[in-house]
Amino acid sequence: MTLRQRTASMARVLLGLYLIGHVTYRLSLWICLNILQVPSIHAPLGASVLTSLLDLSIVYLLFGRVLLGRLTSGRTCRCAVPLGVLMAIGLVASMIVGATFGAVRWIPHDTRDVQWFYLIGLSFHAAVSEELLCRFLVLDRLGPVIGRAPAFVLQILLFVYLHLFGPPLDLRAALHLALGAVMIGSFYLWSRSLLGAMALHLAYDVLVSLAFGGSLDGLAIYPLVAGDNFSLLHSYQASAAFMSCLSVWMLWNARRPRRLPTYIL
Repeated sequence: MTLRQRTASMARVLLGLYLIGHVTYRLSLWICLNILQVPSIHAPLGASVLTSLLDLSIVYLLFGRVLLGRLTSGRTCRCAVPLGVLMAIGLVASMIVGATFGAVRWIPHDTRDVQWFYLIGLSFHAAVSEELLCRFLVLDRLGPVIGRAPAFVLQILLFVYLHLFGPPLDLRAALHLALGAVMIGSFYLWSRSLLGAMALHLAYDVLVSLAFGGSLDGLAIYPLVAGDNFSLLHSYQASAAFMSCLSVWMLWNARRPRRLPTYIL
């Protein structure tokens, strides 16, 4: 890659980071409130969906066929989406198993009360925008310019930074997010599928919200599992072991991709 190509690639990445990180959501929220006249209670959902579409459009305008290639195919296998969902299920399951070593309370409730449209819509925004920022722009496009290892570290830091604007993070939650970025980044390098990384991210956000509760832009979700601090400690430890082992395996095999057998589908 020549100096001119490096400079052009860096400029496009920085422009994409700025637009997606600072412009698109504010613009989408303004459009929903002032042009589309969406009620304020529904504006965050409308802005989230519109932002996802704007982010995809911006990155397509900047990188064109490269984005389409990362979305529609994978170097390692063509089952990246179901694999990503399975990894998310395994991660949340490891958190639940770890929590059972403490004083856990199960709180069954009717999931028909869950506002699925809001939960999936808001999670979809996080999955699309954060994967475009961290995995595609930083890890994929910036990697050839600054090096794969620095780009991998940078996407971890950016992923944690993006979550500083939500609920306050303690050290344990920040480390969980960092390991999550390691796992998704490793999965992306192994599968070369941006759609698979988005599926992993989306499935995790939905499942962890259902299992442990949470709040997404004011949307309260009741937990199915609740426990004391001892339970949460074991939950984080179990998830850390799961993500670390899986990430090491994927990074080890990232340079030796193999097509998975079709019978796993």
